[in-house]
Amino acid sequence: MKKSQSQIQNNKTTLGGSTYDAQNRLIHANGKAKTASYQLDMAYGIMSEPLTKVQKVDSTKTAQSYDFTYKYEDSNHPTAPTQIGHEHYTYDANGNPTLVENDSLNTERRMYWDEDNRLMVLSDNGKTSRYTYNAAGERVVKSHGDLEGVYVNGAPQGITFHETEDYTIYPAPIITVTKNRFTKHYFIGDK
Repeated sequence: MKKSQSQIQNNKTTLGGSTYDAQNRLIHANGKAKTASYQLDMAYGIMSEPLTKVQKVDSTKTAQSYDFTYKYEDSNHPTAPTQIGHEHYTYDANGNPTLVENDSLNTERRMYWDEDNRLMVLSDNGKTSRYTYNAAGERVVKSHGDLEGVYVNGAPQGITFHETEDYTIYPAPIITVTKNRFTKHYFIGDK
């Protein structure tokens, strides 16, 4: 970053409409995107965990403004938020999120992980997504559908399995297959 582009005052760096603290964390941003203007303010804790995030958007479209306070109340995962705004988070012993409940919208998202911390099942309010991995740990199948019933090691888990019409298979990095079509991916060099 060139000094002519930035201004340093009180351990803060300003570049364009963004301000960063001494640890290079974004603490303020403002600007205009098409017809909407925005302002974002962030505050952080001692371990760089977000404490507050306030975004104000002046737009004629759907409101994107919010004021989130982050809470960290799980002593086993001190930097994992247990609440962000209206969303409440629960984690497994490895720190993977297992439940996100929104008390404002009355919604829930459940997640089930395998022993390698890979997402196996995601349930969003009655819609289930399942993920299957190969021996190298790469996702090879992704499927979606309605709820029916999920069991892990023979024990009911409270969410459900689904019959699937909506799936994606990844047999190799160069191809993706869905029910009605396939997509060939081309790479140039390492991109």
